[in-house]
Amino acid sequence: LEVIVRGETIIRMPLFDFFRKRKTLEDEALLDENLGNGIGGGKDISFFGGITLLVNNITGPGLVTISLVFQQAGFIIPLVCFLIIWIMSTLAATMLCKAMSKIPGNESFEGRVEFTTIAKHFLPRWAFVIVLCLLVISLMSYLISSIVIAAQTMDLALVAMFKKSYAVEFYPHPGYAISESQGSSVSPYGDAYVLSVGYVIVLLMTVPLGYFNLDDNIIVQNGAFIFMIIIFLEWFVNFFIVGLESKRTPAVGASFDQVFGNVIFNYAFVITVPSWVNEKRASVPINASLWTATSIATLFYLSVGLFGAWAFDYGPNQDLLDAININSHGVAHDIARVFVYLFPIVALLSSIPVFSIIIRYNLVENNICRKPWANFWAVVFPWILSVVFYAGAGLLSLINWASLLVNGTVNFAIPLLLYILSTRVTHHPVIEANIQVDEEDTSEEPDSADFRILPSWLPIPEITCGVGLLSLFIFFLLGIIGINIAVAAGANF
Repeated sequence: LEVIVRGETIIRMPLFDFFRKRKTLEDEALLDENLGNGIGGGKDISFFGGITLLVNNITGPGLVTISLVFQQAGFIIPLVCFLIIWIMSTLAATMLCKAMSKIPGNESFEGRVEFTTIAKHFLPRWAFVIVLCLLVISLMSYLISSIVIAAQTMDLALVAMFKKSYAVEFYPHPGYAISESQGSSVSPYGDAYVLSVGYVIVLLMTVPLGYFNLDDNIIVQNGAFIFMIIIFLEWFVNFFIVGLESKRTPAVGASFDQVFGNVIFNYAFVITVPSWVNEKRASVPINASLWTATSIATLFYLSVGLFGAWAFDYGPNQDLLDAININSHGVAHDIARVFVYLFPIVALLSSIPVFSIIIRYNLVENNICRKPWANFWAVVFPWILSVVFYAGAGLLSLINWASLLVNGTVNFAIPLLLYILSTRVTHHPVIEANIQVDEEDTSEEPDSADFRILPSWLPIPEITCGVGLLSLFIFFLLGIIGINIAVAAGANF
């Protein structure tokens, strides 16, 4: 592109750079608009608040299935997988933050940049639309499964405490329904489609929190984190009361099909990181926060998985909560039942509002819809769908399997890809144009962030690390698909 006025060239640059510069200006205008429109909260989240938020997002309901995984697969394979995914997910989150800082006007994270905004900057339009759809599907599937599990657990708790629970049944027998036993299904109402008392209680506890901003929910995250610590302590008391037998868990087991998918699903927190960065205090270090939170969560997973596997023998469909409920006796049994029902509620009620908030942020920031409609799709709509999925576990299993592939792609592959693309982008000044840029400022690209992805003593280029991690994740994903296909094929013969 060349602009000539009265025979004198005043602007000369490659045409591609002209459109890239135009996109840069549009991104800077978007950052200013996002800050001015009050899309999210202020930059108020402290270091401890960030740690509790991230740990709660990682240690969800999947924590109670890890002991069964250790017992079936042995302790070596799950241990190695956890360590690999722990490092991979943390580096993916750090690299995503690095890509955030490459967006003009957000070099020091002074603007608001959500996950899909990063994709919008570095990807073509069609790819951005795909990423937006995958993000919404991922968060929506997690929301629905969390709502259903929390509501079912609340109904089971009501039956245990008051010997009955009530519901409005839609199908197959419309009318009122009463459950007086826990039954053999995951729901006390079996396969009936109902609107239960437990569902309404969970709704009233979580929906209001979804209308607040992320920083407003930190007090809930802090409380949930403290409750989780108390629950873990009670579990370990149960482990030692029952007795630990290492022979229950071999070094290498016989079933590995649940290992990789289970571990990857539990670390699907990376998509929540940009929203936290947008509202953390400027003094809160990103690297230290991410590594501290993921280290704590990994310690929880490994300790609960190993000690739980050494303490109990598990049936094919049992989890840790079932084992504790069955194997405890006397006063310890009554206390254990309280914590058995408390864990899913604490773990899920703290994460449901967070994922609703993140959906709303991404919809509003990218002008997909206005805030009232974004609140409907992010906060209300998942609860409508959850009524359908409340009945039994068949449809919920389908959601979990589909979300596994989506969650892995959104939380690992796309952040790593965005980081790789961000390293190839440079910002070019408009020479003597309407925007005046000082030569000293354009001599080199400004530092994109105040942190390094890798420690200085590790002599590996960061871009090489990003490409390697992306390749490793693709290998893991193909391995998961291959193992499950092989297991399914073997079951048919």
